[in-house]
Amino acid sequence: MVIQADPVSRLAQGSQVSLACWLGDPLDVPRAQQLSGVVRERTRHGRNSGAELFNLRLAELICRFWTGGDIEAAYETLSALPGDDRQLARLELCYGQLFMARRQQPAWQHLDRGFQLAANLLEAEDYFRVLGRHELLRQIPLQSEAGAAAPLDALLREARVIARLRGSVAKHEPVAGEHRDTLG
Repeated sequence: MVIQADPVSRLAQGSQVSLACWLGDPLDVPRAQQLSGVVRERTRHGRNSGAELFNLRLAELICRFWTGGDIEAAYETLSALPGDDRQLARLELCYGQLFMARRQQPAWQHLDRGFQLAANLLEAEDYFRVLGRHELLRQIPLQSEAGAAAPLDALLREARVIARLRGSVAKHEPVAGEHRDTLG
């Protein structure tokens, strides 16, 4: 049995990952530092193709995010590099996912742009998986300050609960004279 490495580990090796992969799951600091070391070792040799180098830099951006480093400059650099729509879509989706993991603005600015770029590049199954995931995650309110980090499965559970609560409140029509202090 072959065990697949997580998508961020594959990026840290310079490998491609699907545009439908979620790259925003939290990394603990030791794991992020370990993956940064892998990236440094791979880039030290300087024999990486353009796609490999992009993946390595994206992995470094992810690791820097989870170790509390500034990622805005790394994002700006990667977005300015010559590349194709697939790389730019992956960058935008990843950047948005990192912010979404912390329920922080500007997640949707990047997720929407990434999905727009990726839409024609995704296979039908992946397209609908990402579309459905984004529709569900829209239930989560975003803040200007970073919240506690959460993996995708926890974010989706939270979004489902919010959607159910909103649905039950929205479906309830008040009756004349009904007491409403618990109905939002």
